[in-house]
Formats: sequence, structure tokens, C-alpha cells
Amino acid sequence: MILPGYQLVSRGIIKGVVSAKSQIQPCGVDLTLKRLLAFMNAGVIDADNTHRKTALTQAIEFTDKKDESSGKILRSLQVKPGSYLVEFNETVDTPLDIMGQLYVRSSLFRSGALISAGVMDSGYKGAIGAMLQVVNPHGIVLYENAKLAQFVFHQMSEKVEGYSGIYQNKASL
Repeated sequence: MILPGYQLVSRGIIKGVVSAKSQIQPCGVDLTLKRLLAFMNAGVIDADNTHRKTALTQAIEFTDKKDESSGKILRSLQVKPGSYLVEFNETVDTPLDIMGQLYVRSSLFRSGALISAGVMDSGYKGAIGAMLQVVNPHGIVLYENAKLAQFVFHQMSEKVEGYSGIYQNKASL
């Protein structure tokens, strides 16, 4: 069973929503861009995590530009083709009988970019991240708080022990 978007926010499963009116969807909640990070070296993955090292990352700075019509300062990124780590504004507090999956928004893939992420395990609490792959040879422009992905949560048949790994309770990526 998929939980409706409004329940994810009202139950506190997804927190830090920038605009509930525009982000809550029938089948989930849209996730918005907080920051984009470039990979600086190779990551290391092994069988039992004794040698695991995630790749170092560096935040890409937004460019500020004044919007002529509104006078507001707009912050954007001109993103070249490649792979990046996305950190979303929203965080999660996943109950022990619910799991989450992240899906790319159609406007993103129609612009030549994809989002990939692992399963959001039951019991995970903290920051949400994903990999952005820009395959459009001309790149893509992303504005701060752009809606990039939709988070969908499924009710499980029973409660489980829950996630207890190294990323638990992380405030940021």
C-alpha cells in the first residue's frame, strides 16, 4: 500500500518541506534541491565495509541573479554533464513498518537528467540524498529549491528491527 503525500507530511515522516502546497502529491512528496556536490575522488566499496570510504565531495556554489520582473534574487546552478550528489531540503523519520523509494520527476528526465537513490530503510532518520546524472550534452540549469524527485512510501506487512547504519541521524550528507 502506498501512503498518500499528505499523510507523509502530517505524520512527520517527511520534514522540512519548503512548500507543502506545491510539494505534496497524491502518491508522495516532491523533494527539493538544497545543494549539489561534485565528486572529488573515487569511493571504495567492499564486502564487509572494513575498507569502505565514500567519495569526497565539494559543494557547488549557487550563482545569484536578480530577477528583472520581481526584483528577487534567484539562485541557480549551471550543471555540466556528469554525476553529482544531491542533498535535498527535506529529511525523513521512517517508521519501522514503512519503507521509501525515490523516483525522478518527469520534468527532470525530459531535460536530460536522472536521479538515482537506494531504498529508504524502515527506521532511517536523517538527511536525504541521491545521485544526479546529467546526460544532456548541453547540461541543465537548476534553481535553488527546484523539485527534482518524488519520494513514495510503502506500508510493510509488519514492523521490522530497522536501519542502524552509519548514516543514521545525519543532519546533512
